[in-house]
Amino acid sequence: MVLADNWYATPRQQLAGLEERGARVETVDIRSPEDVRSLLGRRWDRVYLLAAQASRPLSFEEPDYTEETNVTGARLVAEAVDAPMVYGSSLHVYGPALEGDVDARHPYGEQADLSHLSKVYAEQCLGLYARRRGYPLTVLRLGIVYGPSPVEHDRAESVTVVDRFRELARRGEPLPVDDPRATIGAVHVEDAARILLDAAVAVENVTAETVTVGDVAALALGQAPPGGARCRFVSPFEYRHRLADYLGTGGA
Repeated sequence: MVLADNWYATPRQQLAGLEERGARVETVDIRSPEDVRSLLGRRWDRVYLLAAQASRPLSFEEPDYTEETNVTGARLVAEAVDAPMVYGSSLHVYGPALEGDVDARHPYGEQADLSHLSKVYAEQCLGLYARRRGYPLTVLRLGIVYGPSPVEHDRAESVTVVDRFRELARRGEPLPVDDPRATIGAVHVEDAARILLDAAVAVENVTAETVTVGDVAALALGQAPPGGARCRFVSPFEYRHRLADYLGTGGA
């Protein structure tokens, strides 16, 4: 297994444990045609494209980096790859104000930031090149991924609401809830990783639960979640982890 990053959001030393277990780690900037061609010009059984500037706040602070990484980077990979590909997209492609069941056939919606707007472009760009060049493409639209993993973003802007609320509650600090009825999908990192590795060629949602931000805050505080999610993200996969267990017990 080869892991590649440019270390923008992840310290290089976090991958030392994975290297000790046999992974090869390389420094690659997805914005560089030379870097991408050098990496993907080899023979691969499968390629996972998870590189992205995924933070909404940072997309406003660093729009050029966001576009170069998420838009140009996706195209460069699409042009260079010659193997089955799995792309980690986002439930945000459906936009806001959703109602009812939302499965992978739901149309794209209005976008409010460059980070998530770029996911729509990347899905379409990768699909275009997959059809042109004949490689299988799997698109997995991820909910908020939470839980401990060997590699974690430590920038405040990149920490998910689930892990942020869990830590704030642990420290006895107030939880900043702007809109308690804002609806999100959530999936534990172990479930997400297993599904990414096993998924067949398809476009699907990857989310174990549909909750509100108010639900997440309540669970982090040991309270009953109020509910009231405006929609339900539909996913075909099996999930082994629940938010209530992670937030309620402090377990992994």
